[in-house]
Amino acid sequence: MPAHELESRVTERLLAFLKSDADVFDWLGAEDESPAISRNLVAAAKKLAFRLPGLPSDDLRDLLAAVLPRVVIQENNIQVMISRKELRHSLENGGKLLAANLSDGRELASDANDLIVLTIEAKRKRCGGEVHLVVPPNSMVSVRHPKPSLIKALARAHGWYQKVIQGDALDMRSLARQAGLTERYVGKVFACSLLAPDIIESILEGRQPHDLNFKKLCEQVPSSWAEQRECFGFPTVSSQSNQSLQ
Repeated sequence: MPAHELESRVTERLLAFLKSDADVFDWLGAEDESPAISRNLVAAAKKLAFRLPGLPSDDLRDLLAAVLPRVVIQENNIQVMISRKELRHSLENGGKLLAANLSDGRELASDANDLIVLTIEAKRKRCGGEVHLVVPPNSMVSVRHPKPSLIKALARAHGWYQKVIQGDALDMRSLARQAGLTERYVGKVFACSLLAPDIIESILEGRQPHDLNFKKLCEQVPSSWAEQRECFGFPTVSSQSNQSLQ
C-alpha cells in the first residue's frame, strides 16, 4: 500500500478531529479545568487544522509521529490512535513539538488510557497491481482536493466534443490541428467527454480518489459508466440511480 496514501487518509482524519469543537472538548479537556482553558484548546486546535495542510512534509511527519503512536489497518477500516497527552501538549505550545515528543512518542503506545481511537471507514482495493484505500463519499474524512490537470482535461474534452457536435471539427486530426497538439494526446483527452456525469461532478468538486491522476484517467476510459467507476475507484451508484444516469 502506498505510504503517501495512508498518510493522507490519517492526516485528513486528524484534521476532522481538530475541526470538531465537540471532539476537542470531550477528548482533550479535563473535568476540573476552567471553561477558558477549554476554549483556548479549541481555538488552538482550529489554528493547527488551518496550518496542517501547508506544513512541509518533514514537519508533518514529525507531528504525526509525535501524536500518533499507532495506526492499525484492518479489513474494512483504519484505526488512528492519538496520544491525548502529546496532542494537548502540542496545542498548548501553539502546535509546536517539544524535543521529548519525537523520542518518547512510541512509549505511549502501551498506555491505553492515554489513547484516543479514531476510525476511518476504508476498504483495501487492488487496481493496476497496487493496493489503494477506498473511502466512502460520506466518510467524515472526505476532504476536497481539486486537481487542475484533471479539471483542465475535462474542460478540453467538453470543448472538443462541442466542436464535433457543431460540425466545427470532423475528427481527432482536425481537432489536434486546431488546438496545436498531437493527435494522440487529443484522442486520449477527448475520451473524458464520455465519463459518467457523477464522475465529472466529483472531479470538478475535488472529490476524486486520491490516486487518480491525469495519466490514469486518460490512459483508457471504459465505455461503460459502471466499469469507469470500478476502474478509477469511484463509488458505485444504486441500481435505480444507475438506470437514470445511463
